[in-house]
Amino acid sequence: MGELKRKLDTDYVYFAEVEMLLNYGIGYPDLIIRLREKIHQEGLEDSVYVRKTDRKLLQNVHRFIELLDGSDEPILDDESQPHEKWWWHLRSIARGKHPSLTLPSYLRDVYRKRRKYWKQRGKENLYNRSYWMEPRRYGQEFLGKLDKV
Repeated sequence: MGELKRKLDTDYVYFAEVEMLLNYGIGYPDLIIRLREKIHQEGLEDSVYVRKTDRKLLQNVHRFIELLDGSDEPILDDESQPHEKWWWHLRSIARGKHPSLTLPSYLRDVYRKRRKYWKQRGKENLYNRSYWMEPRRYGQEFLGKLDKV
């Protein structure tokens, strides 16, 4: 019973964390990515909570990245992770550059419908500017500007 409860808790905590963060701005974006990895390791991808939360996260990926960049521990895309672990590649998803066939089938339609829109608005969108999408490369320049403010 303890093992079942622990697994049920993981998917619900993931759901609750994403809801709190995206609806109220309260939470830890880096924790959400780590929770999603734990769900993958525990084999909970078929949970109703996980599928619903994955959809919401993908639909709100730009807001999530904004919150992630403003957190104490911003996380960049992890190129060492395979594309099938899409939660490690949220910036490439936000740019519409992630290979759609590596996404689970329940996320492909969401991504494909939104990708065209994201690419169109990308030219005027703050998230597609280089210093937002590649903070390692432009981070010092950006932080220097913040120090002068």
